Amino acid sequence: MARILPAKAVPEFLKAYNVTEFGPDCPPEKLMIKVWDLYGTKPQDEANAPGTGQFVAAVVICDSCSRNVELDRARLSKPKA
Repeated sequence: MARILPAKAVPEFLKAYNVTEFGPDCPPEKLMIKVWDLYGTKPQDEANAPGTGQFVAAVVICDSCSRNVELDRARLSKPKA
């Protein structure tokens, strides 16, 4: 089941998974990230969940322009340090 990352985790997610497809018209505070966790890896405290994890897939959606980017397991398997 999918979950929405907390807004404070968005910048960490964008940096860790090198999401550069959004320009200046789509700042991090306008982005929503929906993630699908690997079975059994969903954090207990979703409100304070980090921007990285064991994700199967993710979709980054801009609230202002409705642009979106899909990230598959291969792209999510190796976050940048």
